[in-house]
Amino acid sequence: MLSIWAAKSRPRRPRPDRRAPGRDATDAARDFLAYLVRTQALDAAGLDQAQAALDRPGRRPLPVILTESGLLHEATLVTALADATGLSFLAEDAVPSQAVLLDLLDGDYCARARVLPVSDRDGVLTVAVVDVFDAEAPAALAHLTDRTVSLRIIGPSAFERAHRAVYGDGEAEEADAAGLDGDLARLQDVASQAPIVRLAARLVRKAFELSASDIHIEAEEADVRVRYRVDGVLIESERLTKSVQLALTTRIKILAGLNIAERRLPQDGRMQVADRGHDIDLRISTLPTAHGESVVMRVLDGSRRVEDFAGLGFDDGAIRQIDAMTRRPNGLVLVTGPTGSGKTTTLYAALRRINGTHLKVVTVEDPVEYRMAGVNQVQAHPGIGLDFAAALRSILRQDPDVVMVGEIRDGETARIAVQASLTGHLVISTLHTNSAPATVTRLVDMGVERFLIAATLNGVVAQRLVRRVCADCASLSEATPEERLRLSHPAEGPPLRLRRACGCAACNGSGYRGRSVVSEVMPLDTELRALICDGADEQTLTARARAAGMATLAETARAKVLAGETTLDEIGRVFEGLV
Repeated sequence: MLSIWAAKSRPRRPRPDRRAPGRDATDAARDFLAYLVRTQALDAAGLDQAQAALDRPGRRPLPVILTESGLLHEATLVTALADATGLSFLAEDAVPSQAVLLDLLDGDYCARARVLPVSDRDGVLTVAVVDVFDAEAPAALAHLTDRTVSLRIIGPSAFERAHRAVYGDGEAEEADAAGLDGDLARLQDVASQAPIVRLAARLVRKAFELSASDIHIEAEEADVRVRYRVDGVLIESERLTKSVQLALTTRIKILAGLNIAERRLPQDGRMQVADRGHDIDLRISTLPTAHGESVVMRVLDGSRRVEDFAGLGFDDGAIRQIDAMTRRPNGLVLVTGPTGSGKTTTLYAALRRINGTHLKVVTVEDPVEYRMAGVNQVQAHPGIGLDFAAALRSILRQDPDVVMVGEIRDGETARIAVQASLTGHLVISTLHTNSAPATVTRLVDMGVERFLIAATLNGVVAQRLVRRVCADCASLSEATPEERLRLSHPAEGPPLRLRRACGCAACNGSGYRGRSVVSEVMPLDTELRALICDGADEQTLTARARAAGMATLAETARAKVLAGETTLDEIGRVFEGLV
């Protein structure tokens, strides 16, 4: 147990000792940092950062340093403090409903000292403190109240919430915030200070370490939640104290070239960072919410290697069918699915196979997610009139052989894409539909005539992404009767063993690492084209495609479970009860 001073015996009203202020507190804080390193709650880099902050003039409490810099989640900090000091922490339901000893300890004093009087019973004043290393505050409390002081631990943001609840100082805090909001020069200065710069850099660096596709910095009432999207699933990383929200958001907006004075409207921007010798684009989106601006940073590593179809998870049969669709000299090939289902990556895998010196390949994208040698890539800019439709019209004047359109979003783009495929171009693009046969209905709804769809559509690839079981920690066990039923296996039959997700350091405890495509590939044959012209509905088209050998998304997903590539839990999550 660390030797941390606590006023537990009744003093004889001495004046607090003001000699060598902070010396004992700093020594105790360093002992606690060493404890954090021993228990692996803090790494060497975090230790250096915290010690440097302690050495600066005007010492801030170590708990505030650790949470505001993002080095420790507040819950982790409070638990570690309790373990190291033997003090208990203040539960939320133990916060008093009204101020204790308000005539002696007013709200302003408690805010400055970061202390919260909790109860006054039998000559003992119980006080929750943020800085358990500071001997002066408890001694001053004992002197002022002529009571024995018993300490409890409270985290910095929990203290702010409790103080607002007890002393009703929300309006004052809003006034302070408004003052800061109005002082843009001061706000820029705070956002450029080393702790905020390091915090922003650390959040981005962790995204690289986790191979995350997005960073979500979400404003909440009492704090700021940071989450990363890894393999399509959001995982909470940490909670930042509310006091860093404005400065952190401003730092990101400065780097992304956004207006730091505008907090009422959403904004979009971009910034570029370097990682391991190459540049990575971050697409920034801000959204005003009830508790402040939330920020999403999308990680776009254009230097990533473009996977082939097999590496993405397509089986041999699907690869042969997609090859046949995309190696025709003209026509329209569509990849469909919801946002985040890997459609653009599949398009690039197709370009990788057909790109060559004998073809002119042009793309229009928003954003350009990969960079590919030999391909003319156009960044769409709707804000200046260069949307997909306008870019596509200009691209067709460049005499391309293959055109990739990042997404068909409207009827005009759909009609231009169809006309281009009629005039000797191979056009590949994406569309939002739930299945391959539903693509026909979607194109009709967008104003494309059925006879044109039948004449130009080479085929459709519908897809989803499921997480792969981590190879380092997966286990095998016998399937339950319910699992056999879901996999269309008879309840009585040969043994069926399935791989299970367990969790280890390699997969960050999730049990999964990487993702694989679940596909539904529908090439158009003569009969399907005739049905489209005749106005057949989605169910009729599905029945005909299945009769011709199309495996549905659900069937492909089950096959991946049986092959040990993913789990029933995972495909149940993605397909919401369909499998």
